[in-house]
Amino acid sequence: MGDALAKKTYYPSKTFDDDLAGFVDLFKQRGWMFSGTDPATLEQDAAAQREQRAAHDALERQYLAAHQQLGVDQEARYIRFTAALNAARGAFRRDKAIMAELSQFKRSLRRARKQAAPEAAADETAGQERE
Repeated sequence: MGDALAKKTYYPSKTFDDDLAGFVDLFKQRGWMFSGTDPATLEQDAAAQREQRAAHDALERQYLAAHQQLGVDQEARYIRFTAALNAARGAFRRDKAIMAELSQFKRSLRRARKQAAPEAAADETAGQERE
């Protein structure tokens, strides 16, 4: 049972819905019957696949819309946050105690590294030119 949990779920291609429905139609048209294969079950599978895929796609569209809206709203909140933070830094730039409190609101290291990288490259290039 532990192996079943560790195994990744297989997701067939996006055309699986059409492939399954097309095969079911062919299966019925030809009147095929194979041991261990029930045409009615295959037909139910095709209908369930279409319904579940439609529900999944609707949820995915909802998620993408919510994700996009979060980004837009978050950007507006961040702009207001940085404006207020910069106003506080400007107003209290000579008050060491308050500036110490405000120092916790620094930019993330990831962003700082990205900004520092072009400077480091420029310094390195300048050093090579001097040689």
